[in-house]
Amino acid sequence: MLSYQHMYHAGSLADVHKHILLARALAHLMRDPAPLLYAETHAGRGRYNLDAPEARKTGEAAAGIDTLLRERRIARDEPFLAALRRFQGGSNRLYPGSPALAATLLRRTDALWLWELHPREHAILARVFEGDRRVRVFHANGLAGLPLRLPPKPPAPRRGLVMIDPSYEIKDEYDELPGFVRRLRLRWPHSAGLVWYPMLPADRHAGMVQSLKAQQPDLSVHETVWSTPDAGRGLYGSGVVAWGIAASVLSPGTFVQSGGG
Repeated sequence: MLSYQHMYHAGSLADVHKHILLARALAHLMRDPAPLLYAETHAGRGRYNLDAPEARKTGEAAAGIDTLLRERRIARDEPFLAALRRFQGGSNRLYPGSPALAATLLRRTDALWLWELHPREHAILARVFEGDRRVRVFHANGLAGLPLRLPPKPPAPRRGLVMIDPSYEIKDEYDELPGFVRRLRLRWPHSAGLVWYPMLPADRHAGMVQSLKAQQPDLSVHETVWSTPDAGRGLYGSGVVAWGIAASVLSPGTFVQSGGG
């Protein structure tokens, strides 16, 4: 959806939940020394300034990553936390999108394929990764573009992790993703993957998750909830469906009690 701008939501509770699970998945897969290909279908601009007017307008980063760090609600041993500090390099107002988080964690022998359809976001994404020889940036919707490159051909790594996180402003995406994941796994059997989804009062995600699980019983579901569905019109939680990664790797709670870790 070309109207969606992730800069309004960077560093939100949902963003941090997704990124903690992504970092856990990558850290687990990187225990194998073989090269890894990270593919993302909706990459955005790659990194964000939390002092930008868009971030300040929604206040989602203030309620999300800023509060979580201040209250020490992210465990100190989370791979996400180490990657965040390394990415920020002392500037705590920069926040990595999933591509920058993955690039920070991945090794020199790994590779990244990133898709972004929005012209401005794609241009920024390309500039962010200019000079990083591991990265290829495509100007397209990854749901259409990724299957055209599967299975990966040398020199791309044979095994990989796919991050699928559309805006869901196009409601058909809820219906399309179960079939997309099924076809993706058939074309790329050496892949693991994460499908992120928002938990909104309309609960459109529930049917999608049910369809995913019905088609592929080995999938695991990981959700975190911070309010009740009737508490307002916005997100009340965040969810991720995963395959190719043991549920035990992703299942521990993402946010600890205040002052924990």
